Amino acid sequence: MSPEAARRVRALPDSTGLDEFLERSAADPLPLAARYQLVAAARALLEELYVHLPLKRAMYATDPVQGLRLLERRLAPLSELQFHAELAGVFRGLCDLHTVYQLPEPYRGHVATLGFLVERYFDADGTPHHIVSRIDRSLAHNGFDAGAELEAGNGVPIERAIERNAAAQAGANLDARLARALDSLALRPLRTCPPPDERWVTLSYRTPAGRRRETRVPWRVRAAGRHAGRAQDPVPTLATSLGIDAGNEATRQLKRALFAPARARGPAAALRGVMDHRTLRFRGRSFGYLRVFSFNVPSARLFAEQVARIAARAPARALIVDIRGNPGGHVPAAECALQVLSEAPVVPVCFSLPTTRAALALTRSNPGFRVWSSSIRAAVETGEPYSQGFPLTDPEAITAGLPRHAGPKVLITDALSYSAADIFAAGFQDNGLGPVLGTARRTGAGGANVWTHELLRVWLPELLGGLPRGAGFRVALRRATRARGNVDVPLEDLGVQADELHLLTERDVTGRNQDLLAAAAALLA
Repeated sequence: MSPEAARRVRALPDSTGLDEFLERSAADPLPLAARYQLVAAARALLEELYVHLPLKRAMYATDPVQGLRLLERRLAPLSELQFHAELAGVFRGLCDLHTVYQLPEPYRGHVATLGFLVERYFDADGTPHHIVSRIDRSLAHNGFDAGAELEAGNGVPIERAIERNAAAQAGANLDARLARALDSLALRPLRTCPPPDERWVTLSYRTPAGRRRETRVPWRVRAAGRHAGRAQDPVPTLATSLGIDAGNEATRQLKRALFAPARARGPAAALRGVMDHRTLRFRGRSFGYLRVFSFNVPSARLFAEQVARIAARAPARALIVDIRGNPGGHVPAAECALQVLSEAPVVPVCFSLPTTRAALALTRSNPGFRVWSSSIRAAVETGEPYSQGFPLTDPEAITAGLPRHAGPKVLITDALSYSAADIFAAGFQDNGLGPVLGTARRTGAGGANVWTHELLRVWLPELLGGLPRGAGFRVALRRATRARGNVDVPLEDLGVQADELHLLTERDVTGRNQDLLAAAAALLA
């Protein structure tokens, strides 16, 4: 095959080369005044509205506000990409995927991809293996296909490459950082992190037949989603009840577009792509299996109705619920799904505001925040850094009239289960719905209701001005604390600890999670 033919075979459809994409962005750089505008907005958000600031300063010995002051003093000599990397780096140091700088056009709504997915499994002795689990058919060549095992990237042993990549991730614990490092080997959301420095990756791999080979795969850029022909953010910017990792939601949607295109059958159109279900059979017994990929849905009631219908059809009323890789979404949807899976009323998590002047102003301007105002005012005397905690919603009221699942349940989590998925897992455990089986020791540990700069500006126009060229910020505004036996324990940085641990096996990664689901069925039995 000629080099030109090889290049044609390896071009990912509906994508743009990274060089071409970056040339387009460099053609119209941000003016210096816009850089100052972005840094000033970041300072206002972190100083006045970021609920986890005291926690992050203590836990990570970091001072992001001082970091922004220093950045403000040396903006002029920075290149366009240096500026974006420096500002994103201040936020990355918080280890909080809720609180991020969102790059402006043309990065908005785009993901850099190599066109394949990498997953890891472990031998019985704990030896890790990293294989290509999915690949766009246009890229398969010379044994580089699903099942190929990666051994090195750009000359670096693959395990070490993942460790190095983990240091650049904002996960709240080691498992979360490693999981995101594995994901970002081949997928990087450009809205929340600068593009890759390298234009291509040289991969050493072993084919499914056992032959050692090498290939070079270029980075390409694709839209995570489109509306009216333009790339769009996959997460609403004006929603008030979100708990989500927007970057991971963008990569989730691109994975679905590349490797699991929408099917005609299934639930209502609004819920396609966020859940799936089937019946499993182990050792002569049948179980229901519900996979929830995301809580990023427009209606908590419609979501709960669909969960209730699936749970009611579960054989022997026994149900395995799987939220691995779920980046979160609509907090009421997560808590209402939890309610229809419980016979008894569930106690939802509580949310607290920071006790700052801007938070107090928000309680005065937004009627939905008034319940928090008295405890913020009292903080002048009490010195409390957080307001009193209150639930965001009433799951019992929203799910009124829906059937409740009374049978045994088990929940499967991983280190990418984040935000509203953390909240779901915490509620599952705190309300005693069943055991939690994790493929990592803890969930992703995102414990907050996140608001965008655009939404906060509606209620605090004196504090926050406009931002240039579609740039944005997301900030953890209200922190989440757990209920019942874990009352007042924060989810941020701690997550939910699994009751049982299952390291993924080769059969899990190359098949349909046979060993993982067998372990879940054993817990149910």
